[in-house]
Amino acid sequence: MNTENTDKKSGRLSGDTIGKIIVIAVFVLFALLSFFALKKPAGAAGMGGMPGGAPMGGAPGAGAMGGAAGAAGGKPAANTITVSAKKMKNETIQKTIRINGDVESKTKVNAYPDTAGKITELTKDLGDSVNRGDIIAYVNASKPGSFYASSPVLAPVSGTIISMNVSVGDTVSAGNIVAEVGSLTDLEITVYVSEKYSAYLKTGLPAYLSITSLPEERFNCRVTQVSPVVNAANRTIEVNLELDKYDDRIKPGMFAGVDLVIQQSSKTMVIPKTALKTYNDENVVFTIDENNVARRKTVTTGISNDSYIEIKSGVSAGDVVVTAGSVTDGTPVRIAGEE
Repeated sequence: MNTENTDKKSGRLSGDTIGKIIVIAVFVLFALLSFFALKKPAGAAGMGGMPGGAPMGGAPGAGAMGGAAGAAGGKPAANTITVSAKKMKNETIQKTIRINGDVESKTKVNAYPDTAGKITELTKDLGDSVNRGDIIAYVNASKPGSFYASSPVLAPVSGTIISMNVSVGDTVSAGNIVAEVGSLTDLEITVYVSEKYSAYLKTGLPAYLSITSLPEERFNCRVTQVSPVVNAANRTIEVNLELDKYDDRIKPGMFAGVDLVIQQSSKTMVIPKTALKTYNDENVVFTIDENNVARRKTVTTGISNDSYIEIKSGVSAGDVVVTAGSVTDGTPVRIAGEE
C-alpha cells in the first residue's frame, strides 16, 4: 500500500517538472527572438523591407533607414538630416554695382536759329524724321515799325527729332536750342559712378540694362568710354555704355537702370552664401561623401555678390556641398534637392 502511494506521488512530481520545463523553454525562446530582432542591422531590411536599404522612388540618399544609416555605423534613422545640396562645377561669378542713368542718342546735334525773334511756325514735330537742311521752324525777327522776312531753322544732320524745345510764340535768341536731331538706332547709356569704384572702371566691362517698361528683361551692354576726370561737385565719374544688340523697344530719353560688373571670376567654384559657415574662426562648408555623410571642409573665399560667393580652395568639381540644412561633421544626411 505504501509502495503504490509513493509511485503515484513520484509520477505527479515528474509531470509538474516537465510542465515547468516547457514554460521556461517557451519564455527563453521568446526572449531570444526578441533580442535578435532588436540587434538586427539597420541596413539588412532597408526602407520598407527592401534588401540593402534601396532608395524608394530613386530620391538621392533616400535609403536613410537602410544603406545610408548602415554605412554611417548603424545610426538610427532619427539622426538623418534632410538637406539641399549643390554639385560643384566650373562657373562664372560677377560682382556688380547698381547705378541709374539715361538712354540717349549717340549722334545728336542741336538746331539753332540764325537770328533772334519769335517762333511763328513749327514745320516738324517730336519724333519726325528729317534730312539735313530740312526746315524745322521759322523765326520772325520783325520789330515794331520794321518788317523782316521769317528766318528758317534748318536740320543740321539727317535723323529724327528727339527733342523739341520751343513752341509757337516763344521768343528765342541765336543761342537757344530749337530742337535736337539724332539717331534712334545709334544709342548710348550715360551713367555716373561713385569715385570709390574708380579702380575698377575700364572700357569693355560688361553690364546689364533694365528699363521701366520691361522690368523682367535685361539687355547686355558694355562700357565704351570712361571719363578721365572726377566731377568735383558730386564726386562721380561719367561712364558711357553701348548695347550689344539694338532693340527698338529701347528709345532715347528712357530712364536706365544699370548693373555694372566691376569684378568677375571664371572657371571657379561658386556656392550660395547660405552654404558658407564659420568654425573656429575659419570658413567651412559641409560636403556629402559616398556614404551620404556630411564632412566639414575648410575653404578660402574670393569674389562675392548679394547671393553667391567664390570658393578658391577646399572643394573641387564633382563635390556635393550642403546648401541648406543644419549638419555637423559626421551627420548622416538625405538630399531633398540638388542644383
